[in-house]
Amino acid sequence: MDDRPSRAEPWSIVHGPSSVLVLGLGNPILGDDGVGWRVVEQAEAAWLAGHSEPGRGEESQASLDNSNVLVEFDCFSLGGLALMERLIGYDRAVLVDAIQPHDSEPGAIYRLTLDDLPTLNANSVHDASLKAALALGRQLGARLPEKIVIYGVEAIDVLDFSESLSPPIAASVTRAAAMVLAELVDIADGR
Repeated sequence: MDDRPSRAEPWSIVHGPSSVLVLGLGNPILGDDGVGWRVVEQAEAAWLAGHSEPGRGEESQASLDNSNVLVEFDCFSLGGLALMERLIGYDRAVLVDAIQPHDSEPGAIYRLTLDDLPTLNANSVHDASLKAALALGRQLGARLPEKIVIYGVEAIDVLDFSESLSPPIAASVTRAAAMVLAELVDIADGR
């Protein structure tokens, strides 16, 4: 029986020797902005099935030992201070989101760190950037991940209402999910 909380229930803090939050960011009804959710859903299905790669036939799957790390998968539509609060209690975090524009091919996938994100200045007058929110949380004593990796998928359309991804973005979901799984394997192996 699956005793994990459903996405509709309030989130919980996972504590353990190595706890990781894999978080799909964006809005699933704004076209390509939903790519983070799709990637995380596919990575979660493969992780829970014990497969090292998503979307392949079971006969060609390498088995995955996911017992060395506590991983929670979730999707989230907020940033700034709310995102910082969602990260509290985890040792590491893997975030997946649409990025735009990065002057590359739509569907290109980038592995980023916090140092690759914009400055500590607020991105808007209503909220703080992730870096600023994390700095504030640490100043207030919140237990936040020591390492945060961000997978950004180059998007085309993040403003029009649609539950569908653009074809090149949809084609990148399985590849991005495999990259997230490889990150989790490295974490489980102590890297």
